[in-house]
Amino acid sequence: MVPLLASSIVLCITVSLVVVINKIQDTNQNAVLESAASRQADLLRDQINSDINFIGSAANFFQSSTPANWVNFDRFAKEVIKNSDSLISLQWLERVTPDNVEQYVEKQKYSYPDFHIYTISNKKEQSFNGHFGATNVLYVVSDIYPLSHHNLDILGFYSLSTRTQLYIHNINTTRKPNVSDSVTILADTLESIKVNGEMKKVTYLAHSDKEKRGLLIYYPVFTHDTKNMKGIVVGVVDLTVYMNSIIHRSLNGVYSQIKIIDTGLGSTDSPVMYKSKGWDSAKGITLVRKVTLPNRVWLVEFKQSNAKKEQDMWVLVGIALAGFIIAILVYYIVSFQRGEKERIEAQLKIKTKELQFLVERDVLTKLRNRRSFNQYIDKLITTKHAFTLIGIDVDKFKTINDEFGHVFGDQALIHVAQIIPTLLQSDDKFYRLGGDEFCIITKNIETAHLEQMLAAMCLKVNQTILQYKGHETYCSLSIGAAIWREEDDVETIMTRSDNALYESKKKGRNCFSILH
Repeated sequence: MVPLLASSIVLCITVSLVVVINKIQDTNQNAVLESAASRQADLLRDQINSDINFIGSAANFFQSSTPANWVNFDRFAKEVIKNSDSLISLQWLERVTPDNVEQYVEKQKYSYPDFHIYTISNKKEQSFNGHFGATNVLYVVSDIYPLSHHNLDILGFYSLSTRTQLYIHNINTTRKPNVSDSVTILADTLESIKVNGEMKKVTYLAHSDKEKRGLLIYYPVFTHDTKNMKGIVVGVVDLTVYMNSIIHRSLNGVYSQIKIIDTGLGSTDSPVMYKSKGWDSAKGITLVRKVTLPNRVWLVEFKQSNAKKEQDMWVLVGIALAGFIIAILVYYIVSFQRGEKERIEAQLKIKTKELQFLVERDVLTKLRNRRSFNQYIDKLITTKHAFTLIGIDVDKFKTINDEFGHVFGDQALIHVAQIIPTLLQSDDKFYRLGGDEFCIITKNIETAHLEQMLAAMCLKVNQTILQYKGHETYCSLSIGAAIWREEDDVETIMTRSDNALYESKKKGRNCFSILH
């Protein structure tokens, strides 16, 4: 009787534990799926925004340099692409109008003798006939990185498609970058055949013949007055990198299926960008997360099968067979799973911080960039914290570039970026805004202290020799500082800082000026 009662009690405890643990597994699995879905969508958005910022840095090259320096695009583009896993190509689309088309073609032929302007229509290459049409402007591929065999074929291409024109119109209207729908990469659509012993581009393959594995990100480059767009930097992204990335980041297979749907311009003919095998036949919980991009929205769907994992089934069977001993083991397994989840979340937070660091840093000098500068100075102005804005230019930087080359010029910028921080206080912020233009934001507003600090900067930079591959020279700085006044806004204090910098240059450079 007692053995039977004891057995009955153990059986009741075992059944109760099976019910409770089964409920805990379902709850935790749903919670992890919710968290994983949101995190995956955020990571995908951050990855795309990172590429947009990388492409934006390439656009800054054209924005901040003169057309004479655009030939060095490949050096800058190489560094940009090297820092992105998904960027496979950067294209420079230069604005061509009836007024400059002849000069433009002549300039391009200097570097590429076979260069000609063309588009693709009715599945055939069509050379430009000189008629601009209603748009009266073309954006022609004028430079590309890398310069592979297929990429060279793309030089001279311009698009007259409705989608492309709508993207360009949207860029002109919003002044923001645009993201395309999934496309067939142009290099994949061009085939070469031998005609009379010569290689000539011919057939444009239909979309159905080539996988739409590409994504185009259009980043505008405006004139300094922002009235006209002088060109577009197009980043070609390999979508498979995004898809593989989101799949590989799954938490030990917590969710089994993924589908990504594009709802933006041009997506109606092929809205599904990615779908896991077996998505249509799978059953279970479906979660949807939105990934919002500058001009479109992606819907990311996650589907989890209702069936339990094999390991969970073994846990329940084990509890049924072993009773209290298996219950202790289940408690350990659940605790382990939760600890693993927290560990993975901590790793993801670290990766997110690393990505944020790259977004807010200048590629060359590793200093904070203009985006970080704008955020910080806006905050100081809004909260009315007193500060001093210090503008810095490297004296005769163009001469350094012309005499020793742009690589040496880059070393000069790095040289300055390494010296100045040694003279700053811990809460001072040091930025590179572009070209040879640096700035410092310091809470120090005492004139005497500022004079001492700025004098030390001028002296140390001027007395430190710069050596690189057999060349050596000395740099000097022109510095202009403006101490914040309560009525200042961002534009006012930046103008006063520029005026102070101009005064230093008028005084002969290698000196500083302070405006109160």
